[in-house]
Amino acid sequence: MTATASHVAPPGVWGSDRLRASLAGVVAAVVVALGSWTPSLWTDEAATISASTRSLPELWRMVQTIDAVHGTYYLLMHGWIAVAGQSELALRAPSAVAIGLATAGVYLIAVRLGWAASAPVAAAAFVLLPRVAWMGVEARPFAFATACGVWATLALLVAVRDGRARWWVLYAALVASSVLLNLYLVLLVVAHGVSLLLLHRGDRPVLRRWFVSGAVGIAVTAPMVLTALGQSGQIGQAPRSAAELARNVVVNQWFLGETPTVYTRGQQAPTPAGIEVWQVASVALALAVVALVVGAVVAAARRRPLDAPTRDLLGWALPWVVAPTVVLVAYALVSATYSPRYLAFASPGVALLVAFGLAALRRDAVRVVVAALLVSFALPVLVSQRTENAKSGSDWQQAAERVATQVQAGDGVYFSPRYPPTGPEVRLTTRNLSVAYPQAFDGTVDMTLVVSPVDAGDLLGRSVLIGDAEEALAGVDTLVVVRRHDYPADAAARDDDAIEAAGLVKGETWNGALDQVITFGR
Repeated sequence: MTATASHVAPPGVWGSDRLRASLAGVVAAVVVALGSWTPSLWTDEAATISASTRSLPELWRMVQTIDAVHGTYYLLMHGWIAVAGQSELALRAPSAVAIGLATAGVYLIAVRLGWAASAPVAAAAFVLLPRVAWMGVEARPFAFATACGVWATLALLVAVRDGRARWWVLYAALVASSVLLNLYLVLLVVAHGVSLLLLHRGDRPVLRRWFVSGAVGIAVTAPMVLTALGQSGQIGQAPRSAAELARNVVVNQWFLGETPTVYTRGQQAPTPAGIEVWQVASVALALAVVALVVGAVVAAARRRPLDAPTRDLLGWALPWVVAPTVVLVAYALVSATYSPRYLAFASPGVALLVAFGLAALRRDAVRVVVAALLVSFALPVLVSQRTENAKSGSDWQQAAERVATQVQAGDGVYFSPRYPPTGPEVRLTTRNLSVAYPQAFDGTVDMTLVVSPVDAGDLLGRSVLIGDAEEALAGVDTLVVVRRHDYPADAAARDDDAIEAAGLVKGETWNGALDQVITFGR
C-alpha cells in the first residue's frame, strides 16, 4: 500500500490531535463503564477487595506470601476504595478510566507513526476489542498495565525521534510502572527491542539508549519480580490440548476475554445450554480480523519497498502482538501453563493492525462494510460481558440477596469447601462471597473459620469442615450453607448429615448459576 497524504500527519497536527485523543479517551472510558455495575463480582475481584481493604502493614505482610505481582495495584486500590467504596461500579471505574487513557495513547501512536487519518479507527478498534472491554469491567490490574504499556511505547517513539534524555527517562519510568502492574510487561520491552532492530538496526546510539533505559526500568522492579517468582500459582491454567492452546491464542486472547460460561477453569464442562451467540461471534471476529490483517500485510509486502508510514506501523505493531505471544506459547509447550489474560497488554497492537487492514481496502464502500461486519461480530461478545453472570458464571449478587433474606444477627453461615479436603484443614471455600458482598452477612457467625485471611497473611485463611464445628452448631437456630453446584454430592451429603445430626432440619434451597444457598432451621 502506498501512503497518501491522508495518512501522514501534516505539520502542526500533533497539537490538535492531542485534543482529539483526549476526547477519544473520555468517550472510551464512558463507553466501557456503561453497564459495568451489572455483572456480579467474582473470585479475582474478591481478592482485590480482600487485599486492598487491609491496613498497609497487613497488605505488606500478605504480598510477601502471595500476589506480589499485584501488590502495586492493591496499593492503588487501597486508597481508592477508602474514598469510593466497593460497589461494582466503584471497583471497576478505575479500570474504565485506564482504558480511556490507553485509548488516547493508541490514537497518538497512530498519529506519531504517520497514520493520522486512521487514528480514530485504531482508537475505536481498541475499545471494541472484547479483551479490552473485559479489562475495563474488571477490578484487576490489566487495564492499568495496558495503559502504562501504551504510553511507554509512545514515549519510546518520541525518544527515538527526539533524542533528548527526558524522553528516555520517561520511558524507563513507564516501563517500571508497567512491570510493577503486570510482570508480563517485560515482554513488551522485548517487543520494543525487536521493533528497533527492524527499523533502526543501524542506529547504535538509539539501540544503546533503549537497552539502558529498559534495563533500568526493569531493574527498579527487581524486588517485586524476585518475590513473585518465589510464589507459586501465579502463572495460569494448563491447556488441556494443543487445540485448546490454539483457541486461547487465536480467539480468547483478544476476541473473547473471559466469558459468561459457568466453568472457565477447566474443572467441568460448560453448562449444557448449547452454543451461545457470543461464542460464534467471537470465533467469527477472530477469523475476520486475522484474514483482514494477514491480507493487508501480504499485499503490502508484495509492493516493496514499503513506504515509511506502512513500514513504521508494521514495524511497531507486529512485534507488539507477535513477540510476547511466541514467548508465552513456547513457555506453555514446556511448562503447560498459559493464560490469555496476561497478554491483554498486546491488544493496542491488534487495534493498530485492524486500522491498517481497513485502510488497505481500496474502496470506501468495502471498508465501511467490513468495519460494520467487525462491529456486528464484536457486539454480542461485548453485550455478554455486561450480563449478570458474566464473570465466569458468578451469581454472587443474587446469592447475597438470598442470604440477606434468610439470616438475622446471630445466625450461622457455613461456607462450603470448593473441593473436598484431604485433611482436617480447609483452605479454599465459598467465603469470598462475603468478601464481595459483606452487607448480606452483617452480624452472622462464620461457623468454620479458624484463622482469618488477614491473620494468615494470605487470601484464604484456615477453616474446618462443618462436622468439626459441633459446639458452634449447637449455638445457632438458623444456618445458611453456601455451596457450589459442582461440589461432589457425597461430600455435600456428609456435611448435611453433620448439620442434621446437630438438630437442624434442611429447608429451602436457592439455586443460582454457580452456587446454592441452603437454609437449615431447628
